[in-house]
Amino acid sequence: MKTIKRAILVTWCAVLMLLSGCWDNSELNDQAIQLSVGVDWTDHNTYLLSNQFALNAESADGQSQPQEGFYTEKAEGATPMQALSVMQSKVTRSINRGQRRSLVIGEKMAKKGFGHIIDFLLRNAESPLRMDLIVVKNGKASDMLKSKTPFGAQSLREYYKLHQTNYGPVNTTFISLVRNMNEGRNVAFLMPAVEKIKDVSKKEEGKEAAFLFSGAAVLDNDTKLIGFLNIEETNNNLWIINWRHRHVITVKAPDGTGTVSAELNGMKSVWKLNHTTRGNPNILLSLSAKCDIVENTSTVDLLNAKSLDQIQGEMQKEVERQMKHLIFKYQDEFKKDALGVGNYLYRNHPKLWRTFMDRWEEVFQEVDISLQIKLKVTRFGLTGSGGYLKPEDVSDPH
Repeated sequence: MKTIKRAILVTWCAVLMLLSGCWDNSELNDQAIQLSVGVDWTDHNTYLLSNQFALNAESADGQSQPQEGFYTEKAEGATPMQALSVMQSKVTRSINRGQRRSLVIGEKMAKKGFGHIIDFLLRNAESPLRMDLIVVKNGKASDMLKSKTPFGAQSLREYYKLHQTNYGPVNTTFISLVRNMNEGRNVAFLMPAVEKIKDVSKKEEGKEAAFLFSGAAVLDNDTKLIGFLNIEETNNNLWIINWRHRHVITVKAPDGTGTVSAELNGMKSVWKLNHTTRGNPNILLSLSAKCDIVENTSTVDLLNAKSLDQIQGEMQKEVERQMKHLIFKYQDEFKKDALGVGNYLYRNHPKLWRTFMDRWEEVFQEVDISLQIKLKVTRFGLTGSGGYLKPEDVSDPH
């Protein structure tokens, strides 16, 4: 028995010896940790590759400190691979792409289409699939990568959080794009968009925000940019496709004395095929949400049931107006489906879908979409009217 125990102990010691120390011949100090990559299309038809690398500050004794900064390197080439080769010739350390969190695409590159960039990244074994993807509206990816933010020294990590705060889950953006590209349903899809606020001087750099979340970029199945949505349109589109996000709506008070704002929670959308007319689907889109009133600048008393019903009705009308505008924009301007109509028919009515899947772009423009909106105010705070109002200033709905 003792011999068996001794043999087991020796075996474990041997295993621990094999696990100790570096497991490969690439020291961390010999690697350039890539935080983000940006791709632009230049005026002379070449690729401009931008990389943001983490910098480790060193103390007086030469020991590495926590990551405190970054630096950005650019390289140009006739192909993405050529630009990558030029990039490595500039960077003194071997580029480690395993920590990359974001892919940033300039607007000019997005208009040209960047499916081949996606293919290039997927063929690289080091490329992580769980990463963010951002399109820069009216700007270049290289400008975003070299910008600084007030919070945190590594700006792309802060833009990652900016996307997360406004758009919801972010680390699935890239893989969602890949999945949409390969499903071949001739539908469009959304990618988050940012826009440059203004040119910041060197003195003010890092003291104020340089880029803001501006909504979404709409891409076709070939990853070509079709157009942009503003924040209101983006929020409504995310509601339709059941994507978790922050959503606020503001309406005029019934008495015209101010506005009432509510944050929507528990948002849900459901498609239902009613019938087909002359071969074109007639579909009902049902939208529901709970409303938490977060601001009341009017004299309306929300403790009054009639006033609350009036506010609720105004919010439903406003949502219907916004949704009709968004549907019109897709059917008449973009002429592409990023609302999820095609995906609904594909999953729930496959036989019908097969009859027009090859001409869905044309059929979508003729689809009759009706709306059913149901909102319910569940919270309005500790007071019905403005806390600063006198009793005689509060509106009476009767």
